[in-house]
Amino acid sequence: MIMTLKSFAFLVLFTIVANVLDLPCIVSAFNVASNKIKRTATRRTFGCNKNKPQQSSHSSSVMSAHHDKIDSLQIANVALVETKQVQLSQVSAEIMICQPLVDDSFSPSSSSSLSNGLHRRPPLLFLHGSFHSSWCWAEHYMPYFASHGYSCYALSLRGTGGTFAGEGVKKVKIDQHVQDITDMIAYIHQQEQAQQKGETAISDDDLECCRSVLIAHSFGGLAVMKYLENILLTVPSKNGDDEEDNATTNMNNHYLKISGVVSMCSVPPSGNGKMTMRFLKRSLRDSWKITAGLAMKKCIRDKALCRELFFGDDVEGISEDDISRFQTYFERDTVATIDLMDLAKKLPSVHTNDSGKAIFWEDGHGAAPMPALVIGATDDFIVDKEGVDEMARYYGVSSIMVNSAHDVMLGSKWENGAKEILGFLEQKFPAKN
Repeated sequence: MIMTLKSFAFLVLFTIVANVLDLPCIVSAFNVASNKIKRTATRRTFGCNKNKPQQSSHSSSVMSAHHDKIDSLQIANVALVETKQVQLSQVSAEIMICQPLVDDSFSPSSSSSLSNGLHRRPPLLFLHGSFHSSWCWAEHYMPYFASHGYSCYALSLRGTGGTFAGEGVKKVKIDQHVQDITDMIAYIHQQEQAQQKGETAISDDDLECCRSVLIAHSFGGLAVMKYLENILLTVPSKNGDDEEDNATTNMNNHYLKISGVVSMCSVPPSGNGKMTMRFLKRSLRDSWKITAGLAMKKCIRDKALCRELFFGDDVEGISEDDISRFQTYFERDTVATIDLMDLAKKLPSVHTNDSGKAIFWEDGHGAAPMPALVIGATDDFIVDKEGVDEMARYYGVSSIMVNSAHDVMLGSKWENGAKEILGFLEQKFPAKN
């Protein structure tokens, strides 16, 4: 009888977690007060300071009417971060921009400066995971990479507080996130191209420096994977087969606007299925914490659970005030959540070979593999090492583990991941004069 009860409890918990499908995705299991959060355009203070952000709320009509207005703030005299609304093809999106300063004295290394435009590097597009939006990159990563000469952009995906998904919308499809990413890449390419060429002709090297490197965290990594499948699977094969010339040309043009991918603690191509079984074998208690914290959104109210899931034992880098601040953001950025019924139809990825590598990077199919970096965290409570390795196989690379909790971009250990990314960028994309 005892074994029967244990088995029953196991099956109940498995059913709950399995229906989450993707642990870093947030299931809107309970229509709580977060659905009533006002859409806000928030001025936040980022960088090394720990002050709570100053916030100003606006109605959606005000946001729409002023989507070109930029809120600017200086980060500890290091770099300028701008919060801005831009009109994409389907939504008005909240983005953050951090451009390198032109003064050489601002950069730790003059060789990585964009001073006077002499050293050009590809722009970086940062993509967040569930419960987060563009703010998570502005705390440390955007100023850091801007200080090394990189133009930094961060997009708040549809359904977060800054990117309104629509009146009464509670669910967002993965294809809608892919569309927003596609639009944002085109926007960056246009902005960078305009800065590079002005009114003069632009060289091939200049064009290359306008192509974004995508840096994605958690669920954002899965969205990037779907973006790549959508784009690269339409690139003409080396055999010359091209059934839909117009569509292929359009998608290929989008492909040419990216130059590399960085995946950090990302949901693997198989989704949540295999990870769910591993979590259940590891600990029923931990599995329940993940389900309660994410699917039931308890991490928004429970400080201890929030810390354990996202920040681990980093008490030095993440204070109680920080936890309260982040929970405010988490609530704001779960207005509309991913449509898991829709996502379930598209996972696991069917675009891999027997070893788990993306088929569009195989010899003879489409474009050559672009540079990729896959990073995992040794203290990650949400995405395990096996999941990280699965993502690495997808890109045909070896994974790198850094000392951090799931939110590698926040807390006192943020530099561990940032330095790995910087080394990758400098190796794969050396500055061009």
